[in-house]
Amino acid sequence: MSETTGCSADWHLEHSRPALFLDYFNPRTSFAAQANTLVTRFRDIQALCDEHAPPPELTRLRNELAFHLVKMSRWWGFDFCPRGVTNVRNPLFMAYVKAHIEHSLEDESLFDLLTVQRYMHAGDAGHLLVLGGETGTDPALGVLFGIDGQRGFRFAIGSVGLAPLWNGQTYPDFASMWLSAQAVHALIADSHANVQEYETAHREHIQARAWHRRHFHRHITRPALDMYVQAGSQLDSCQSAFGRAEFETIVNRAAFHIARTAFHHNMTIADMIGTSGLRDMGLRQANTIKRQARTYIMTCIDPIERPEMDILLDRVISYLPRRCT
Repeated sequence: MSETTGCSADWHLEHSRPALFLDYFNPRTSFAAQANTLVTRFRDIQALCDEHAPPPELTRLRNELAFHLVKMSRWWGFDFCPRGVTNVRNPLFMAYVKAHIEHSLEDESLFDLLTVQRYMHAGDAGHLLVLGGETGTDPALGVLFGIDGQRGFRFAIGSVGLAPLWNGQTYPDFASMWLSAQAVHALIADSHANVQEYETAHREHIQARAWHRRHFHRHITRPALDMYVQAGSQLDSCQSAFGRAEFETIVNRAAFHIARTAFHHNMTIADMIGTSGLRDMGLRQANTIKRQARTYIMTCIDPIERPEMDILLDRVISYLPRRCT
């Protein structure tokens, strides 16, 4: 049986609605913060449901969160195994998802497109499900976002009120498509500086996608410090504001991974650096890693989990393992 964080069913019904912390159409909103919060809320509500007979409203909320885990994994392109991430068996988890979509035509349509495609021309790149849209600085130009029958993200830009002309390029995740749409929109508006900014951001996001894909991987054989160094190097090379923001979070997460690894090995961060063979790192770098890990906890960990993570980080700062003499 899973353990709860101490939040009640009433608290979750008020504070854990997906619309309160998920922002699908703004890729500038932290991917890590949304994904981590979504998983934490699902796990906690699942634990409450396991403890006793839950009220129907809580069961429906759990099922809705399960659907959004599937949706978000496709939206951002991260690997998602229900049992590995939520500790719920895959068939049971999918039963939650299917129970939710029975009550939401919009969510059922998206789920169908991503799976069996009963309502689509299966595999047809010319058949699209419109997800939403936005207007930029020019209110006469609108941008539509969609997914086609081959499950690729697409966009269309055109005059408001006229039939959309869909761009022929497909993208593996929403952020890639959104950045390309912004670049085309800037080109139409004759804003060359913005075109360069968004094109650069798109190239940098392609690098970030590899990190997003592994976000929930548990068994990582590569040394935590090596991943931290690589992420830092990629951050240093970023030239767009979007890319820097993505990689700052990735570096902070890598720092948090170092802290968590140190905790499980009863070491301090400084001890890990000392045994890593990375001569360029020292006590100053340990303090930097500590600060970055703390930032990750404050900005990307669900508030209901932060006290526990703060304790973990304090341990790897202050705890000194006994050494043999």
